[in-house]
Amino acid sequence: MILVLAPVVLALLFSSCSDKVYTASTATTAGPNAADYLPFTKSLKFRLDNDKADLRKLQFYTDRPITLRHTGVAGNGVIMSGTVSYDKLQDVTEVTIPAYTPGICERVKGDSLFISFDAPQNVFVFAALYANENFMMQGTNWYNGVADVTYDGKTYRASCDECGSLGEVRLMIKKSQSGGYKTPAGGGKVIAGRKLN
Repeated sequence: MILVLAPVVLALLFSSCSDKVYTASTATTAGPNAADYLPFTKSLKFRLDNDKADLRKLQFYTDRPITLRHTGVAGNGVIMSGTVSYDKLQDVTEVTIPAYTPGICERVKGDSLFISFDAPQNVFVFAALYANENFMMQGTNWYNGVADVTYDGKTYRASCDECGSLGEVRLMIKKSQSGGYKTPAGGGKVIAGRKLN
């Protein structure tokens, strides 16, 4: 009797573990479900280009959180009693782009997409360079997975603390455009994203 019931119990167990649809109502408690997204690839862009689709009408996301840090100039240093003292402390500005924050493509240049998560002038470049199929975040002055990017007219050091390298942050699209997004609580500025009208 136990052997006959085992397949039925297993079937019920696995059917209850199916992927949930991510909606704005579940965003605040469970966060986005990665299974609802797919990487935006070079081959998909090629197909959309052939269909003459406007990529500015497609909602984009990142698959990993991005942290931007800008360190301002410190004041003048003076050595007093064997220690260094500054007349002005360094200002550190931190900006967070959570995983699955929505963004809009402002323009396309070859295999590079200029994605904005808040203001139109604040764009980040995602590109599928060389043999890479996925569109990955780009920057300059790379060192240990951290790169310089421009945001709000300033140079920030951008990193992906979760994955270890900014170069691993991929551009994603949603399988269905019916979902929402989550903005986590915390210090510093958190970019909420831009959605298509």
